[in-house]
Amino acid sequence: MSTIETVIPVVQGLLGLVMVGAGSAKILGIDLAKKDFERYGYPQWFFVVTGGIEVGGGLGLLVGLVFAPILAVLGGMLIIATMFGAILTHLFRVDDPLWRSVPPAIYLIAGLFVTNFLLLSF
Repeated sequence: MSTIETVIPVVQGLLGLVMVGAGSAKILGIDLAKKDFERYGYPQWFFVVTGGIEVGGGLGLLVGLVFAPILAVLGGMLIIATMFGAILTHLFRVDDPLWRSVPPAIYLIAGLFVTNFLLLSF
């Protein structure tokens, strides 16, 4: 087994867990996450939808580790799109400092890394 074949499932699992946690915080209405969305100027429903997308993407990655890798590809695509939107929000909607875009950029790169590898393995 090559190094990349070892790294991909680890990154996939960690990203899946992070997304399930972050999405769950939004769905549960954790104050810190709720205040961020208020600062962004998004409606309340968008907060819950974003959390649902993050949980769905994370679960897709996690389930794809064991069953149907296509679920991991779909989950990765959800995460990629969501993190791209998060970066745009930080940079242009609220004019945050650049460091606020670093976590979503890391998750975006991890999602691209995993999804690209999985797509190439089909």
